[in-house]
Amino acid sequence: MTASLPFAGEPVVPNDLPPVYPAPMNASLRETLRTDDRLDECRTMAIECLKGGLNAGSHFHEVWIRDLNTFLVPALEAVPQAQVREALLEFLHFQGEDGNIPDGVVAEKKHDPYYKHFLRAETLPGRMSMKNDVSADQESSFVQAVARYVRTTGDRSLLSETVKGRTCLDRALAAMDFLWNCRWSEKHGLICNAATIDWHDVQPEDSHGLEMDENSHRAVGVYSNALALLALDDLFSLDCLDAETAAKWTHRREALATSVRAVLWDAERGKFVPHRYLEEGSPFPPELDEDAIFFPLGTALAVRAGLLSAEETAHSWAATLEAVRRAGAASVGFSPWPPYPAGCYAAKGIQPWGYANGGDWTWWGAQTVAAYADAGYGTEAYAALLPMVERVLRDREFFEWYDRDNVPAGKVKDPSPELLGQGWGALAKGAAQFRGAAGTLVIAIDLLRSL
Repeated sequence: MTASLPFAGEPVVPNDLPPVYPAPMNASLRETLRTDDRLDECRTMAIECLKGGLNAGSHFHEVWIRDLNTFLVPALEAVPQAQVREALLEFLHFQGEDGNIPDGVVAEKKHDPYYKHFLRAETLPGRMSMKNDVSADQESSFVQAVARYVRTTGDRSLLSETVKGRTCLDRALAAMDFLWNCRWSEKHGLICNAATIDWHDVQPEDSHGLEMDENSHRAVGVYSNALALLALDDLFSLDCLDAETAAKWTHRREALATSVRAVLWDAERGKFVPHRYLEEGSPFPPELDEDAIFFPLGTALAVRAGLLSAEETAHSWAATLEAVRRAGAASVGFSPWPPYPAGCYAAKGIQPWGYANGGDWTWWGAQTVAAYADAGYGTEAYAALLPMVERVLRDREFFEWYDRDNVPAGKVKDPSPELLGQGWGALAKGAAQFRGAAGTLVIAIDLLRSL
């Protein structure tokens, strides 16, 4: 009998834990939330951070769509509305004929040399784009960002704005079609991408980790599919589709939600499995019990997308808290539990407790808080938010991520050629102001105060 590949700690099995149901929010707690000076100070700092622009942070020149989507609403409070509108339209100049949306757009000669391939557009001189195609969240992020912009500003003219002969709405629908046409697993009835960790964007097979090739192992997982469901929900909220188009996407949404449950939900454990693989199979050694690993953020998005019952949500919240406890992590931004064992991912820095494999990200922890707050866990979400707020106030900065000792980390500002050659994980050191962390904290604070 082959011994199992050891984890850094015991996995959590949600169904083995007592469920944690939401406590009622009373008048006293609402008053505490309203008057908590820590939230005010953190929010003020965050808006100041967002005034710096729409690029991901002080060490990043690129405007990335997955980042911009998560901080777009508070960014509208920090920068001119026209600037946000123009940033969204820039992505459409680089949209592929198949509907795909790039990861990022950046000024010429300011791009990160770590990315290997860039596109230029005759209709947008001076700018270039790149795409990390091991992920399948760019299109959903774009559609959700457009919907959030329109809903927040009331500027419906964005939907009819024309780029390269097609309206923004038409291109948004083409982006969603791309997922069904080009990132689709017929076997599973789900959107597929590479075998990335929870919400992360690094595949295991090579040290670069950002581009799918003949060595990639395609997989379906909860994060990309839950995000697509949420993007469609946001699009529906605009009431901008004709009857035929709305019926098409309503049917697709219903079928996708059904497949997520049928393929990815482990009823015995009460959790989502990390991956189900396409014909290439798993990239991991057979000794790895991958199904034991818990992805907190993907689960939180599934909660927000309405994929879990109240009982399942109670067990998922219990598992999220227990994972943080077992990891010794500082916040619910920690993922995954347990980390993948050493050697599973080729990129340096993706070892246990590294960048994508045991890092603690305020950017996603605040979204986890918001997801459970939306599900009725306002009291618990407030308690979970405070460790992230307090370290911002302690460090006077919005760092990209934290290690297991709650020490800030982030991207190296000026990497050497030697570091560039070692892969993405080698760059995941140092510190950088990070607008995703700032923006998602504002959203979580505002949501809690609105309950």
